[in-house]
Amino acid sequence: MMIAIDATPPPVSVCRLGPDQRAIRRLSDLPPTVRAALATAAGGRVAELGDAFNATDVGGSTKGATMRFVQGFKVGTLWLAWVEQGGVAHRYCVVGLRETGGGVMPVASVDGQRSLCAASKKMVAATPAV
Repeated sequence: MMIAIDATPPPVSVCRLGPDQRAIRRLSDLPPTVRAALATAAGGRVAELGDAFNATDVGGSTKGATMRFVQGFKVGTLWLAWVEQGGVAHRYCVVGLRETGGGVMPVASVDGQRSLCAASKKMVAATPAV
């Protein structure tokens, strides 16, 4: 059985989310606690931008990451990870993670097929300032 592994880098774009935003260009630039929370939210491994990943759900997670990091942002205590999700319904989405006193926890995952930036802006607007 052939497994679809895609190494084509996904699109990266500019998005203005607020005056205190920080852009994250690589998964490895996220703090370890945020990377771990993202992997948990993804249900397994997350591939680095440009790395091969299982772009379909054929073969399951044991055959490689089914999610690939595109780019991210930090706005206040909110981390936003733009990711490419493999599977029959291949899509791009925004995973929101919030820093808390006890670590980092997922707060939302929003389909961003139309616009990852618009989905991120909605997530930032819906997140109370701390």
